[in-house]
Amino acid sequence: MIGALQRPARSANVRESLRTFRIAAWLGWQIESNWADPFVFLSFTILRPLATALILLIMYQVIAGGQRGAFFSYLYISNAFFVLVIQTMSGLAWTIFDDRENYKMLKYIYTSPARKFPYLVGRAVAKVGVALLTTFILLAVGAVFLGLRLNLGQIEWGWAVVYFLLGMVILSSLGIVLAGIALVVARHGASIGEVTAGMLLLFSGAYFPPDILPAVLKQVTLALPVTYWLEGMRRALNGGILAVTVPGSHGGTLTSPISPLLAGLDNWQLLFILLFSAAVSAAGSLLFYRWVEHQAKERGMIDRLTGY
Repeated sequence: MIGALQRPARSANVRESLRTFRIAAWLGWQIESNWADPFVFLSFTILRPLATALILLIMYQVIAGGQRGAFFSYLYISNAFFVLVIQTMSGLAWTIFDDRENYKMLKYIYTSPARKFPYLVGRAVAKVGVALLTTFILLAVGAVFLGLRLNLGQIEWGWAVVYFLLGMVILSSLGIVLAGIALVVARHGASIGEVTAGMLLLFSGAYFPPDILPAVLKQVTLALPVTYWLEGMRRALNGGILAVTVPGSHGGTLTSPISPLLAGLDNWQLLFILLFSAAVSAAGSLLFYRWVEHQAKERGMIDRLTGY
């Protein structure tokens, strides 16, 4: 009898959570687009990544002397997917700051019957959606116009989907941790996501392989799950490990992986690392957010304004 009563209650909770998520996602989209005409907003969304791609291309052309080898693919693909790193992490943290500081609505949300956690995730969906569109646009423009070597027949679609989903779990978990910190931080909560993502840009092997870093920084890079996610996405889109051809010691040529450290891991090892990282980060972020949220309520920080 008790179990029969609990099942409808759980079902009602799930429906209410989905309803809160749906409404929060709609609200997040309206805020992200600034209530603009969808065509105007999508036009801007397309033009912005195109400008980013051109800037990256010019920088690479100047440094590489006009050549576009395997390292261009390494750099370009990493840059395209790092957009998701920035927007996913900063989007969740920005939701707290935006609702508390700009709209002054966070206290009303916490006193309403709305599910708080689905609301937080839903509000960030718009930023993640725009980032995903940006990533697709960057890859398409790179392949069609900028010399990015992408062959649809060589893409390992299965690995790409698995790596992508695990990576989004990891990034969302990191964003939830930052959202929890934003609840109790005294100042500069608006920039916490961008600052953290900026540090990951240096240490995640996005722009250069971890092999060239000093020993201490190399270990930091290898401890970050984002490093393995970007490596997995590069492999999946290129159909294998990216390698460069360099002059050999006896006048010939030698083909070597761009990152021998990461090349030492096969796809199954990458999968295990990402699975473990996703499980730990998801569980840890939920526990951390619940604890920080409780502390914020107890100390009266939910409705505290921290702006200057």
